[in-house]
Formats: sequence, structure tokens, C-alpha cells
Amino acid sequence: MALVRRIARPLLAAPFILEGVRTVMRPEREIDVYPQAFDAFDSTLAKTSAPSFLDARTVVRAAGAVAAGAGVLYATNRYPRAAAAALLMTTSVGWAGRKKVWELRGEERTQEIQSILTDAGLLGGVLLAVVDHDGRPSLGYQVNQFVERSQKKAAAKQRELEKKSEQLEKKARSAVGTAQKQLAAQRG
Repeated sequence: MALVRRIARPLLAAPFILEGVRTVMRPEREIDVYPQAFDAFDSTLAKTSAPSFLDARTVVRAAGAVAAGAGVLYATNRYPRAAAAALLMTTSVGWAGRKKVWELRGEERTQEIQSILTDAGLLGGVLLAVVDHDGRPSLGYQVNQFVERSQKKAAAKQRELEKKSEQLEKKARSAVGTAQKQLAAQRG
């Protein structure tokens, strides 16, 4: 299975890396898809105390950089689940500005449907990548195992201490009994 992952991860990551780099280089491509949303975002951002250099282009570029970086991390098997989750987050946002398929006709409609299905397939692959453990247990599982081991060790230590306590108690009783006998012999 490791060989399959070595081949599949770069193949799955390649479109995300390409789109991320293209978005960083030309954020207008994304902005032109749904300009009203980005204009509204810019005007809302201008009303806040955000830095003046922060605008829709900067945010789109940052999302592209995150997607490209996450794609590289995933392709090189570094933090694959976290990288896949980042790819899922950055890519899902882009679906909001899709063309309305029901308004298209002919070849343009067919191409848009094909594009949507291709993107859905990629997102399905990324969803699988998010939950793929690659033979390594998840962090939650590791934490649960650590807690269980710690509880077992604590219980064993408690039993050991109880045994030692019982042994000391027996020795103390024996010493008290011996002392009482010696004391009685000295009096008598």
C-alpha cells in the first residue's frame, strides 16, 4: 500500500498545487468569477480596523499560497492529514462562486458540469486523504491508548503499594507483639 500512496499523493496534490500557484500569480481569475462578493468583502474590510494592505486580492493570494503549500506537504507525505484538511478548506471555498449551471446551454453547460464533477472527484479524494491513517493511528487514538496505559500502570502501582503497606503492617504488628512480650517479661 505504501507504493500506491507514494504514487497517488503527488497525483492528487498536483492540481491543487497548480491552482494555488496560479491563484497567487493572478488572483483576478478568482475575483472575476464572482466580483460582487469580493467588492462586498473589500467594503466590509475597509470598515474594520484591518490593515490597509489587506484586501480581497491579498486574501485570495494567501488562500492560493496555503493551497499550494498544503499540496506540496501532501505530495511529499509531510503532515498528510493536516495538509489534506487544508486543501479541503481552501478548495471548498472556491465552489461558492461557480457559474449557475441551469443558466448555461449547450457545450458550455457540459463543460461546466464536467468541471464540477472533476472538482467533486478531487474533493472526494481529499476527503479520503483527511481520514487516511496510512497505518498510523490518529492522535485521538494515541491519546486514548496513553490514558489507558497510564491508568493500568497507576492501578498496578497502587496494588504494589497496598501489598507493601500490608507487609509493613504485619512487620509492625510483629514488632509490637515482640516488644509487648519483652516488656511483660521485664515486668514479671
